[in-house]
Amino acid sequence: MIEKIKIKDLREHCTEESAWIAIRSKVYDITSFVARHPGGKDQLRFGIGRDATTVFETYHNVENVQRVLNKLPIVGDLIDSELPQFNEASEFHKTINLKVRKRFHDAGLDMKNSHKAWLTYSVIFLSITLSFYQQYFGYMSNSTILQILCASILGFFCAQLGLHIMHDASHFSITHNPLVWKYLGSTHDFVNGASFIAWIYQHTFGHHPYTNIPNADPDIHVQPERDFRRILNYQKWFNYYKLQHIYAPILYAGLGVKTRLQDLRILYIQKSNGPISVNPLTIEQNILTIGGKIFFIFYRFLLPVLFGFTWTRVFALFLLSDIVTSYWLALTFQANHVVEEVMLPFQQSKDVDWAKMQVMTTVDYAINSVLTQLAVGSLNFQTVHHLFPGVLQHHYPLIQDIIYDECRKNNVKYNTKETLIEAVAAHIQFLKNMGEKEI
Repeated sequence: MIEKIKIKDLREHCTEESAWIAIRSKVYDITSFVARHPGGKDQLRFGIGRDATTVFETYHNVENVQRVLNKLPIVGDLIDSELPQFNEASEFHKTINLKVRKRFHDAGLDMKNSHKAWLTYSVIFLSITLSFYQQYFGYMSNSTILQILCASILGFFCAQLGLHIMHDASHFSITHNPLVWKYLGSTHDFVNGASFIAWIYQHTFGHHPYTNIPNADPDIHVQPERDFRRILNYQKWFNYYKLQHIYAPILYAGLGVKTRLQDLRILYIQKSNGPISVNPLTIEQNILTIGGKIFFIFYRFLLPVLFGFTWTRVFALFLLSDIVTSYWLALTFQANHVVEEVMLPFQQSKDVDWAKMQVMTTVDYAINSVLTQLAVGSLNFQTVHHLFPGVLQHHYPLIQDIIYDECRKNNVKYNTKETLIEAVAAHIQFLKNMGEKEI
C-alpha cells in the first residue's frame, strides 16, 4: 500500500542522515544517494525535505535523470503542497530546450564554461583588492578625495562580485565542479559579508521557481500588516504610499546592511525566508557563514582602524561604498521584475505553464549593449536567465533569439526595454502608480 505523505512529514527528513525529496508528487528516499550525487551533496542538502520538482527539472535533463529516480526507493505519494504546482514541461518549453541544447552542441561550446567568465572574475577580484588597498594603505589613502573615489570603485565591484561570481555559483553554472560552486560562492560571505547559503534559499529555491508569485517568491514578500512599499494589489493602502516612488528608492541604499542582518535571522532564528524553509546547516556551512561575517568585520572595519584611521572615517567610507553596492544591485534587480507589465496575479490552475510564466514575469533591457551586460551580470537577459539558469551568463546572447522566436510563434509576450535607464524608470513609475491606487 502506497503511503500518503504530507508536507509537514516530508520536512522532517531534511538532513543527510534522513533525506527525502518530492518530485512530481512522488516522495523518494535519497539518503543513500546524497553522497553519490554527481552535482555534489551540498546541492541536495538544499533540496531535501521539500517538493523540489521545479528546481529539479530546471537544472536537469529530465528524461535522463528519470532513469536515476526509477532506481531510488519510493516512500509514498505527497498529498498536499505549500507552494504552487506546475504542469509537466509544455511543448513550448520542450522545443526551447531542444533548440538551445542543439545550439551549444553545434557550436561545440560548454554551456557552463567560458574564458570570458574567468577573465571577468579576475578583473573583479583584482579591482576589489586594489581599490581597498589604495583606500587605506596605498598612496591614495593620503587624499580624502581619492579615498572617496576608491570607496566608490570598491562598492561597484563588490556589486559585480554578487552579480557575476556569486550569482553564477548559486546557479551551478560555472564549470561542472561542485567545489568550484561552493567556494566561489562563499567569497560573497567573506568579501561582502552576506550569506551565500541564505541567497541560494531565497534566489535559487524561492525566486526562480516561483517568480512574482505572492506568498511564494521571497523577492516580493511583503509584511502582512503594512510594508514600506506597496507592490501588490491586495496590500492595504496607506496614505504615505503616495510618496513611495520617492522614498523607496532612497531606502534601497540600505539593502546591504539589511541583507547582512537578515541572513542571521533567516538561517538561525526563523529558519525560513518567507515560505521557503531552511534546512539545518552543516558544520562547514556554519563556519563559512559565521567565519565570513567575522572576516568581513575585520577587514572592512578593524584593520583600517588598526592602521591609524578613525572610526568615523572608516565608517563613512564604508557607508559610501555600501550605498554604491546596494543601489547597483537593488535597481538592476527591481527593473527586471517589479514593473507594471510583469507584476501579474498568479492563479493556481492545471493549465499554468511554468516556462510561459517565466517569460511573462521578466523584463529584458539593453540586450544589444555589451557594456550593460557586463555591468549588470547579464541580468539584462533576464528571460534567458530564468528559463536557463544553469547556463553561464556569458552565453545568453547566443541563445536569446531562440527564445524570442518561440515566444513570437506561440503568442507569448516577450517583455523588453531599450535601455537600463528606461527599465529603472519603469520601476519608479510602477511604484508611483501603486502608491496612488487606493482599494
